[in-house]
Amino acid sequence: MTIDKPLYASESGSEEAELEIQSLLEEYKEWKKKNEGSFNDFMKNASDKVRIIKLKHGGAVEDYGDLIDAYEKGIDVIEGETLTEYINRIRAGEKKWEKKFLLKNN
Repeated sequence: MTIDKPLYASESGSEEAELEIQSLLEEYKEWKKKNEGSFNDFMKNASDKVRIIKLKHGGAVEDYGDLIDAYEKGIDVIEGETLTEYINRIRAGEKKWEKKFLLKNN
């Protein structure tokens, strides 16, 4: 049996998500070598290989592709920041803004 890509193991749900994101990003980088387009374009083409979950009422999952595209373009990326660190920082900022907005309007 030949293994084409490295195998990873995780011990927690957050580690599993981290590994999944890193694996998906590696696949995206390979796709980018032969194709033009954004991460969202990659996801449309990879939908038969990648498990995509559609949420009934939308949600944060839907804009994950936009965050990855922004990271790839270097938008608000801190030097040396990993994709996961970038996403966590942006999400924390969004939560802080939402909390401030909700307190202000209630």
